[in-house]
Amino acid sequence: MFVVMSDSHYDREVIAAIKDKYLSTATAIFHCGDSELLSSDKIWSGIQVVAGNCDDDTRFPDFLLQEVEGKRVLLTHGHQFNVGFGLDRYSYFAEEKEADIALFGHIHRPVVEKINHTLYLNPGSVAQPRGDYQIKMYACVEINEDLITVSYKDLNHQSIDGLQFELLMR
Repeated sequence: MFVVMSDSHYDREVIAAIKDKYLSTATAIFHCGDSELLSSDKIWSGIQVVAGNCDDDTRFPDFLLQEVEGKRVLLTHGHQFNVGFGLDRYSYFAEEKEADIALFGHIHRPVVEKINHTLYLNPGSVAQPRGDYQIKMYACVEINEDLITVSYKDLNHQSIDGLQFELLMR
């Protein structure tokens, strides 16, 4: 199981709370950008993080690609791909990188969408939710061979009704 959060906008405590909850049990913890913290902050120990459009620290990478539980996971904020207008541009990039799972932030709304053989996931925002779900949230992703389970959680680490998904990835 790995954890995905995004768009914390200066809220260091929410990052710390999620990190404390999962650091010893998750195979990875990802932050999809717009933390507005420095890349040198000790909070990032054990967390993979990318640059968002509100991050002034140029030492954050624009994207990361790593293997997690046998899947190629791509991480970016999404503003470079105009994800607010759809996933077309990001999907081309993810296919080029041969990603199984493509994580992104920027729009502050939960998204779970399968395009071709790639799962696209936005964890919502842990600080400034937008859209239909006005709940500060993050996502937990469980991989069981070709079955991927996505569970959105509130800041009390409780599952959010209507935001639990199972996808067969073949």
